[in-house]
Amino acid sequence: MDHIHKTACAAKSPGQPDRGQPVDQDGLLRLSQAIGHTFTELAWIKQALTHSTYAYEHRNQKIMDNERLEFLGDAILDLAISDALFLQKENFAEGYMTKTRAMVVCENTLALVAKELSVGQLLLLGRGEESTGGRDKPSNLANTMEAIFGAIYLDAGYDQAKQVILRLLEPFLMQAMRGEMVYDYKSKLLELVQGTRGNSTVKFMIISEEGPVHDRTFTSAVLVDDLQIAVGKGSSKKEAEQQAARVALNHLDCDRQGCVVAPGLADGSDL
Repeated sequence: MDHIHKTACAAKSPGQPDRGQPVDQDGLLRLSQAIGHTFTELAWIKQALTHSTYAYEHRNQKIMDNERLEFLGDAILDLAISDALFLQKENFAEGYMTKTRAMVVCENTLALVAKELSVGQLLLLGRGEESTGGRDKPSNLANTMEAIFGAIYLDAGYDQAKQVILRLLEPFLMQAMRGEMVYDYKSKLLELVQGTRGNSTVKFMIISEEGPVHDRTFTSAVLVDDLQIAVGKGSSKKEAEQQAARVALNHLDCDRQGCVVAPGLADGSDL
């Protein structure tokens, strides 16, 4: 494997990978085996695993973070999934393909894949990001997966990147095409309650905000017919609402006459 330089790197042109990052060589080997790609230029995958906070703390070494690779990988990912959907024998309509692709390439899906691959253990993080649980943050994990896809594209081309993407995401793609993947829990909940034709109502309420400005935790409540039935937490108001909606969907039964909540859940206290 590529030698790990311990001295500061010289300035690089925008298209060159950074070779200066320390790295868990055994971890990289396991990751390469898991994704099915051995990097010819190991520096690309090192850069893909480098968070902006780490690069900033080591800016005297001119280490490059993974944000440019993330930008590239996002486009490669969209193209690969779009290609796979377009080639399905069902000849799906544009709207269906757009909605399905969005579920497959969303943060939740990519974070799940990253966790399966133990990507978080390999991230190079700044001290502050490390101390706030940066290795487990869905946004960091999803962004890193996109950066990895970008790194594979630069290392071996689109065909190889697409092959890796489909190998990792095909189960999620199949699940989405069967209609079994739901990440927009809030929309699903609203749709469910709206099916009662006004006999039940639903609303969301942020009931608390905790933590420093840079690391806030929000708590959202779901109220159906003015009764709190679920709560959820997240690093943003949107995420908290999604988590609350996810819990509510597990305990709510609706038909045209209205919605019924499972016994004991009327105040959300045991959710």
